[in-house]
Amino acid sequence: MLRRLALSLPLLAALAALTATQAAGQSCDTSIEVVNNSGVQIDELYFNPSSNSNWGRDRLGDNVLTAGRKASFRPGAGGAYDFRVVWSGGGEAEIRGVDICAVSRVVATRGRLLAE
Repeated sequence: MLRRLALSLPLLAALAALTATQAAGQSCDTSIEVVNNSGVQIDELYFNPSSNSNWGRDRLGDNVLTAGRKASFRPGAGGAYDFRVVWSGGGEAEIRGVDICAVSRVVATRGRLLAE
């Protein structure tokens, strides 16, 4: 009996560590704020997991993101995401592989996107 208990303790410790790791991954705050510091209105905003090659729908919908304004989103699952904006009058910028568990803001500046 004691031998069985001694063999199962490392297994229990491994299971506890795995459970803690999974819980930490699930508790990741995926809130992301998109800030328009570009001086130009953003007409379209797209983001998706980096594993998805399709940009999907415009996340602003019928709205726009005027210069100096910000919008908040909660994409869902954590991990790496790609972001793309299209400015009024043309022009666009992309940033890829943004870990939304580690970054809370994507900032549009003149001609590019930055992750903060």
